[in-house]
Amino acid sequence: MELANYIRRQKIYSIIFIFVGVIALILGNFFGYEKSLMLGISLGCIPLGIFSIIVYSISEKKKGMLKNIELENEERNIFINSKAAQKAFWISYFYMVLVVVLKRELLLSLDNFLIITLIFMPIVYFLLVIIYHKRY
Repeated sequence: MELANYIRRQKIYSIIFIFVGVIALILGNFFGYEKSLMLGISLGCIPLGIFSIIVYSISEKKKGMLKNIELENEERNIFINSKAAQKAFWISYFYMVLVVVLKRELLLSLDNFLIITLIFMPIVYFLLVIIYHKRY
């Protein structure tokens, strides 16, 4: 059953997220390496992994949730998400090239550039997903 394999894979990914979060927590707290950064990574990864495991465990028992997972993985949605990801990659790439070319005029620190980029990339991706869902 393909759906059961998908859920099992998602649970494995969730365990990996928890593991990465625990490693980051250990590196930050016990070894003092980039303490605030590692705390942020662990606070993002550990809850994500735990709640993903909970959601996928519940979804195995509820038919409505299984139907939603099945719809997420239908061929049309996979095509739309792949097309949006490809276009978002190139838009983000050219955005970064433009920032590098204009770096002297922008007077932007690396930290601010990275924060803006982390906000810009998912916004572009999700906007393209919405546009492509309407188009296809």
